Amino acid sequence: MNIIFNKCSEAIKYSLETNGYGIFYSTVGVEESTIHIHECCEVLLCLGGGGCFLIDNRVYEVNDGDIFIINQFEPHKITFTDKTHFERYVFQIHPHYIYNNSTDLTDLSACFYTRDSVSGNRISLDENGLLYVKSLIERLKCKHNFGGEIIKNGIINEFLIFLNEKFAQKNPGAKDTEIVTNQTNKIIINTVKYINKHYAEEITLADIAGYSFVSVSYLCTLFKKTFGTTIIKYITSKRISEAKKLLKSGKSISDTAADCGFNDYANFMRTFKKAVGVSPKKYTDKKE
Repeated sequence: MNIIFNKCSEAIKYSLETNGYGIFYSTVGVEESTIHIHECCEVLLCLGGGGCFLIDNRVYEVNDGDIFIINQFEPHKITFTDKTHFERYVFQIHPHYIYNNSTDLTDLSACFYTRDSVSGNRISLDENGLLYVKSLIERLKCKHNFGGEIIKNGIINEFLIFLNEKFAQKNPGAKDTEIVTNQTNKIIINTVKYINKHYAEEITLADIAGYSFVSVSYLCTLFKKTFGTTIIKYITSKRISEAKKLLKSGKSISDTAADCGFNDYANFMRTFKKAVGVSPKKYTDKKE
C-alpha cells in the first residue's frame, strides 16, 4: 500500500479514488502555475527552505517546522524564496476519511474548518513537535506484510489528533502572523483583504489599487512578483471557491453565480468548469 508519491497530482488522485489520503514529498521548489483549490483537505509540512504562502485572505512567511492546514474551499498558492530547494510533505486527505474517522467526542475536522480572525491556517512546531511528526512519517513509510492499511490509518488518525490538539492550543489572544514587515507587504495584505471583502461585487483594478493609494501598474507588478500570478486570476479563484461552498449548501446555480460576482451566467458556467473540472450541476450532484 504505497501512499507517498513524487507528484502532488498523484497524491490527490489516490485520495479521491480511495476516499482516503495520499502524501506528496519533494525537495524541489517548483512554482505552482496559479492559485488553486482541491477536493481534498491539505496539510503542508515545511522542513526546509523559505517562501510566501497565500491562503484565502491570509499571507504567511514560510518557516522551517511550519504546518499549514487548508480545507477544500480555501484557494492557495505558495511562492519560493529559493526555487532550487524546498523540502516538504503535503498530505492530501479526503473529507470523507476525516468525517468517517471522527466520533461524537472527537471531531477530527475542526482544525480544517475553524477559521476566524484569530485562528489562521498555521501551526508552528517546536523541536519536540517536529520530531514527533517526523516519527509518524517514518512509520508511514514502513512496509507491512499484513494489516498495513489498518496500521497506516491508525498513524494518520494519530496525526489528525495531534493537529487538532495543537490547533486548539494556539493562543486565542493573538492573530496568526501575517507578512506586515514593510510597506510593500502591507500593500499585498490590503489587496488580498479588499478582494476577499468585495469579490461578490463588480470590482476593478483601479478600485483595488486606490484602496492602497498606488497605481494599477505598480500593484499588478508587485502582486505578480509576490505570488507569480495575476490579481484577476486571484479574484476568479476566490469567486469559484465561494461558489463551491454555496452550491454544496443547496443554493441554485443562478443565485450562486450572482452572489459570487458573476454577472454573466454563461461566463460563470465556463469559468467554473475550467477551474473545477465539472459543470456546476455535476458538482452539485456529486456525492461527498
